[in-house]
Amino acid sequence: MEVNYEKNRLIPVVESKVFVDRPGIRFAIGEVAVNGAIVNTYNNEFFGAAQLRANIYLSKGFVKSDELNDNGTELDRNDSRSAHFVVLERGTTDTKARVVGNMRLVIKCPENSAPLPVENYYPEVFLDNPLPISSVEVSRLIARHEDLQVQNSLKWPLFIAGYKYVKHNKLGPVCGLLSPALTRHLKMQHVPVSAITDEKYVEAINATKQPVYINVPLLGRIIDITGDQGIDVAKGGFSYLDSPDTFEDDIE
Repeated sequence: MEVNYEKNRLIPVVESKVFVDRPGIRFAIGEVAVNGAIVNTYNNEFFGAAQLRANIYLSKGFVKSDELNDNGTELDRNDSRSAHFVVLERGTTDTKARVVGNMRLVIKCPENSAPLPVENYYPEVFLDNPLPISSVEVSRLIARHEDLQVQNSLKWPLFIAGYKYVKHNKLGPVCGLLSPALTRHLKMQHVPVSAITDEKYVEAINATKQPVYINVPLLGRIIDITGDQGIDVAKGGFSYLDSPDTFEDDIE
């Protein structure tokens, strides 16, 4: 087991009732906001995820401190047209939770048909062939934990939750803007991603990224074969995981 205690300072701890009356449960995954509206009063969990985003992106140099919100969170205009998912770990008491994972699905909808971020960053690909209404961009995909094996296991439950949301709401196609390292990691976990074009440095976010498509039907078949870990959050709320896992045990 590889443990990195430096990551501890990046993981927000929030007041939460998610683990109350759930003895022995270590992790939970849930949908906490949709299109700018908090789900079931999960304000702390939503803003904890926004704090995790800020902590990680600030530490990596993707944002500057003066670009954060006044409360130290990282939120932008696309959050109001997104579905937001978080992974929580039980804290030191039943009413404390550590925010260890986050993902949002940015949705191009009739009410907000502005280009998705990936379209803005890659006009050479999408200017003459824009993504259609109901397209989704996987964004702010983050997992952090002191135990590297646990950290590597956190993204798969997020993809299960995202898949179920996309299927329930009849959305797609689904794309993402990934670092080369994350693309490799997801392929190791058998997430069916394929490159849209070559990676490039994107000055606006100070990072090298590559746009990809996610094969949603194939992802669904993989989930059917490997199991969905009991995750059912497409309509909001939390599902509980004793320990998140993948079907790939030797992720590095």
